[in-house]
Amino acid sequence: MLTSIPFITPFFLALRNIRTRRWRTGLTVLGIVLGVGVVLAIQVTNQSTLDSLRRVFDRTTGQASLVVVPLQKLSEGVPEELVDKLEDAPEVEIAAPSIQVQTLLSSEAESWQIAFSMQGIAPGNLFLLYGIDPQRDPAVRIYQLNSGRMPDWGEYELVLPEKLATEKTLQLGDNLVILTPTGEARLRIVGLLAEEGVAMLNDGVAGFAPLDVVQELFNHSGALDEIALKVASEIAEDPYALEGLKDRLEARVGDESQVMFPAARGELVSQMLATYQFGLTFFSLIAIFVGAFLIYNTFSMTIVERTREIGMLRAIGMNRWNVLRLVLAEAVLLSLAGSILGVGAGLVLARGLMRLMGGVVVTGDAALHVPVETLLQSIAVGLGVTLAAALIPGFQAARISPLEALRIRSRSAERINPLVWISGLILMLAGWAGVYRVRWPEEMLASAGTASILLVLLGATLTVTLAVAILERLARPLATGLYHAEGRLGSANVRRSVGRTTLTVASLMVALTMIISITSLAFSFEKDMSAWIDSALGGDLFVRSPIPMQESFARQLYAIPGVEVVTPARILEVKASSKSRPSPKVDDTFFLTAIDPQSYRRVSEMQFAAGQGDLNANWGRLAQGSAVFISNMVAERYNLDQGGQLLLQTPRGEHAFQVAAVVMDFTGQGGVIYVTYNDLRRWFAERGADRFIIKVAPGYSIDAVADEIKDRFQDRHHISIQTTQAFKQSILDLVDQSFRLFDVLSLIGVIIGGLGVINTLTMNVIERQREIGGLRSLGMMRVQVLRMVLAEALALGVMGGVYGLLFGYAIAKIMILGLNLMVGYDLAYQFTPRPYLIGALIALVVVQAAAVYPARRAAALNVVEAIKHE
Repeated sequence: MLTSIPFITPFFLALRNIRTRRWRTGLTVLGIVLGVGVVLAIQVTNQSTLDSLRRVFDRTTGQASLVVVPLQKLSEGVPEELVDKLEDAPEVEIAAPSIQVQTLLSSEAESWQIAFSMQGIAPGNLFLLYGIDPQRDPAVRIYQLNSGRMPDWGEYELVLPEKLATEKTLQLGDNLVILTPTGEARLRIVGLLAEEGVAMLNDGVAGFAPLDVVQELFNHSGALDEIALKVASEIAEDPYALEGLKDRLEARVGDESQVMFPAARGELVSQMLATYQFGLTFFSLIAIFVGAFLIYNTFSMTIVERTREIGMLRAIGMNRWNVLRLVLAEAVLLSLAGSILGVGAGLVLARGLMRLMGGVVVTGDAALHVPVETLLQSIAVGLGVTLAAALIPGFQAARISPLEALRIRSRSAERINPLVWISGLILMLAGWAGVYRVRWPEEMLASAGTASILLVLLGATLTVTLAVAILERLARPLATGLYHAEGRLGSANVRRSVGRTTLTVASLMVALTMIISITSLAFSFEKDMSAWIDSALGGDLFVRSPIPMQESFARQLYAIPGVEVVTPARILEVKASSKSRPSPKVDDTFFLTAIDPQSYRRVSEMQFAAGQGDLNANWGRLAQGSAVFISNMVAERYNLDQGGQLLLQTPRGEHAFQVAAVVMDFTGQGGVIYVTYNDLRRWFAERGADRFIIKVAPGYSIDAVADEIKDRFQDRHHISIQTTQAFKQSILDLVDQSFRLFDVLSLIGVIIGGLGVINTLTMNVIERQREIGGLRSLGMMRVQVLRMVLAEALALGVMGGVYGLLFGYAIAKIMILGLNLMVGYDLAYQFTPRPYLIGALIALVVVQAAAVYPARRAAALNVVEAIKHE
């Protein structure tokens, strides 16, 4: 009954074909599943990571619509008197002041450690202690007490996450002993928090004590890190009214503080991850690119198999439009099945990628966030790509005439229009120009770079038609050497179906290109970063403390036998003046590192960018004062070079620092600038050291000196000592883990390429079934048929390998250039044979493994049935 409805009929016929050709159906669905799964997984991973970062900031701000923070993160902070001044504003309901300090539990002082993430150095087992107003803060942030009460103002009390208390075997009434700049302090536990709201900050390793107590313990009298503002609901819910209130409050807070939206701080971290996430998104496009080849090939295969059937349908009255509808109906059914399964596969893959991201991005929250629109977009991608890939085979099927279809002959011979390879050359030229000749605006770099790479890959795909004959001659000696006369015959077969060969070679080429380019990029990045670490860190030992150390501690370190040189460093977050910023979109936050040039040069050395002149003159200018070394990233974003002026905000007002030199930096912490300790004291009113780098005298054991420092000072100063080599290795491990995600996605590309080989060879076997029967009847043995098909696969592998190696090299250089432009690095391409050897091995081994099924199928053909075929 339903089959009598014109709209339904093509779907019933498509279902019958799907049931008849289950292997083909499975292959097509698998291609769609992989494409949709990769797209969804990357979208979910990117979105979940950003949402996790935003939730970290949301827990800090809770119901606050605005926050007041220092204009720069120096010791002065936000003046405490602003709290009452802000609450006097009629629109502000509550102004909740707070400070945040990093410390350690006394019981863990000996084992504290540093962790690393893409954002730079992250706390290992550091304990975050928040100083809050016990009355105001619960009205702004979520404090869900499981037991006990909030601390009282002025009392040495705090509340802890119940999970943390359980881990440390603590309970209500116990004392939590923490480290302070003057020794230790005891805070009595008066409340335990449920795993919700503020209790999830810093992954639950946090505590909340009265503001005045924390200020006293950590010498922050009169200073605040932020004031969270809860405003009237009618203003909070109106973006324009809230923006107006923000502007009015800016006038109240003065020049040393700023009013901002809570989400703005999370956006700063998100921007740091933008390049990394762009790389993941690029790979999702590549998966779609390669998956489309597989889908197209599969539908072409279906048309080849059903040529006689389509001819009979046309002979009994089916018109061209209905033939096209039949093919597209099958595409719709397969795309729906593949997209739905792809959603499940994507969520599984997303969970795996999030686990890998957990070691790269520290958020303390790895929950998957799957918006409905993301699911719908992924399904739409599956439907759209499948229908688009099925259109050309559909039109080919519609053009089949009854007479052509019913005639017993081979349809393998193909003539490729020269416009195909000419278009390929034009596309490659356009992609090359987009990378090397066009200067794109910064906001368009990512999208323009992606489009250029895709143009190069698409152009390369189309030029395969031009190179098939040449590449086949290159592969023929290898095929003949391995498979004898059958090898020569099999190798020549790839020239009989140039269009199909082109798509298969393209799939292999893209997969190999990604493996080679990513591995080369990772190697180049690791080499440059290793050279930078050797230069920037130098020395032999790295001494850190969770609490800033006194500069005078260097004299105590000098007293250790074997210590030759000690140099300190202090890191602050500062801001550029608006007059220095080339545009409002450019980040104005820098990490200022203070060093002592004289001792620093005896331990380490800066890695200067090219063209910086005499190194001694650069150091001399820095030592004179009011001068900075700026990182390559700052130079790129602020259009600065040696001799330029950078205007920074300081406690003494805006001050111009001359750029003494541009140096390389790979910290991943945004813009880095270096000043002397004299300028630190003079302009930023700061002292102390976050770390000391120690050079061990010749003849002394580094480990022995480290042990001596631990024995003398670890209990008293709670320091962490790490060899420079171990510190370097931990950073390089992070780099390696960062690129591991891309290895996973490259592997998926290889799988899709392998499926393409299976598809193509199976199509060739079906199309030449009668021919194979004829060869068997003339005496060709099964093992010879097997060798012939394997030789054909080998030729495809060689073609894909040659293209993949060539374009892998080209794309690697393009990616390095893109990274330099987007991030401000100055990476140089470093050749390593490893990815090329891996690529060649994949090209030869994977295709041979993929060819086993179609080769066995060809060898198993019954001679009589094969001759009667068609």
